[in-house]
Amino acid sequence: MTAIARLTRAEVRKLATTRAFLITVAIAIGLAVIAVLVDVAEAGKNQAPALGTAASTYNMLKLGGVCSVAMLIVGIIASGGEYRHKTIISATLITPRRSAQVAAKTIAAAIAAVVLTGLTFGLGLATIVAELHAHGFGQLPPGTTRMVAGSVIAAVLFGVIGVALGYITRSTTAAVVGAVGWVLFVELAILNTLVPRQAKWLLSGTAQTLTNPPVPGHAPATAAAAAVLAAYTVALLIAGWQVVLRRDVT
Repeated sequence: MTAIARLTRAEVRKLATTRAFLITVAIAIGLAVIAVLVDVAEAGKNQAPALGTAASTYNMLKLGGVCSVAMLIVGIIASGGEYRHKTIISATLITPRRSAQVAAKTIAAAIAAVVLTGLTFGLGLATIVAELHAHGFGQLPPGTTRMVAGSVIAAVLFGVIGVALGYITRSTTAAVVGAVGWVLFVELAILNTLVPRQAKWLLSGTAQTLTNPPVPGHAPATAAAAAVLAAYTVALLIAGWQVVLRRDVT
């Protein structure tokens, strides 16, 4: 087993036993289920699509945003928490190759994203199926699989972005407040209103393209959004990696 594989296994075990990760998973699942139930209650009211229609079910399936924001926070906690709790010092003494540390943390965050999204989307989807069945509907729209896949991709990339931001800032509080504030407030609330065409290529815009219902004939736009979000991820990860290499851990 290579050093990175051993480090990755240790990082996954660390995340799986960290209270913050478990709480984040529980909150993400709770928000997903509540969102589905609210959509069911509001279906057919105030010009909302009627329950059982593809549009209504697609609205209930918009769970990718919850997964992405949750993984952004998990990634920040995973790397920034090392500095907060001073465990970065012992980690560096055990594994002097800092590049291996960053690689293991990144892979672990990606694995955690798959698990978190699988649980969140899985239980959310189970709630949707149960509600549809209870009201006499039993068919999911054809774009369900693409929405699940897009949500996994977005969550993985947001998790890695979180790892990069945690390394860059070395402060979980500053990184979480700054990142979540940028994504939810600056991008969604301000830029998306003022410059919607440009905002769709920012972090939240590309994530929405991946996690929203598929639009016929827009597959190239979806692929482009994935490529742009991946480019942001790689750029931030390289910046975080350079910071780790050059900065004194103490």
